[in-house]
Amino acid sequence: MVGQMTYGKRQFEALDPMMRKLIPPFHSAMNQFYKMVDEDANAFNAYMAALKMPKNTEEERMRRQQQMQSGLQEAVKVPLLLAQRVSGLWSPLKELCLHGNAACLSDAQVAAKALETSVFGAYFNVIINLKDVTDTEFKLKTEREAKALLQEAQDCASVCLCACEQRTSQN
Repeated sequence: MVGQMTYGKRQFEALDPMMRKLIPPFHSAMNQFYKMVDEDANAFNAYMAALKMPKNTEEERMRRQQQMQSGLQEAVKVPLLLAQRVSGLWSPLKELCLHGNAACLSDAQVAAKALETSVFGAYFNVIINLKDVTDTEFKLKTEREAKALLQEAQDCASVCLCACEQRTSQN
């Protein structure tokens, strides 16, 4: 919203080239996030299907366990990918907070909290699904990355909120 309310406006005309760079990543991410909703459901459905597999023989139990592990790892990948994608939005959001239309900074603040919250949700989705993963290396690597992305989201949201607060207190 901040970018749209800055771009093409006479008083912000000098910022048009910057806004042309800052706005597209958000549109691209939004389209990807819509697709991720289905991908997340499909990944979890694969795990749920594995739970329903027969477990009468040792071979069936082994196959079921392998499918469950595969399903869990796939279920972890989608929220992790979402958090990674959000990571690429912090830089343009910071620029919008610093240079966008000051009358719309509350929208930038909401965007910062929304992005942070999406990573928060993704982090806990990953952690919940990792608890039953048996591949220790995958588990540790994924948990480490998820924690780093959550910390980044918290730090970047704080920076964006502070930048907006400073600009609004100057006006």
